Amino acid sequence: MPSASISNLVTQNYLSYYHDYLAVEFGAYPHSDTQIMDLLWQRSAIRYVANVKTPVMFIHGDNDNNVNIAEAEQFFIGLKDAGVETVMLRYPREGHGLRESSHIVDSIDRSIEWYERHFRTSARSH
Repeated sequence: MPSASISNLVTQNYLSYYHDYLAVEFGAYPHSDTQIMDLLWQRSAIRYVANVKTPVMFIHGDNDNNVNIAEAEQFFIGLKDAGVETVMLRYPREGHGLRESSHIVDSIDRSIEWYERHFRTSARSH
């Protein structure tokens, strides 16, 4: 269950508050080195969205400056297009991680329900 997840390392580089992180990590900005750009794409989950079969529930704060909500949105849309059951929980006023009690309780309740619905085996339910 992804929470504040990065799906595309290329877009993350240009949408993040910390957009210079990869330049520090790799010694150059992605747009200045095609090998870096190719490596980021190779390691991006969105590249493999057509292979996903497991239902996915995303949790993200609307005001996350570390990981822009567009990171979760693009994977969510890709999963929908690929026919995978998916849900996107967006929490207003939240940044990188949930802080408001009502949001925390809501995310826990929905997570438990999601896991029970999708991953409970018949052996455990008897």
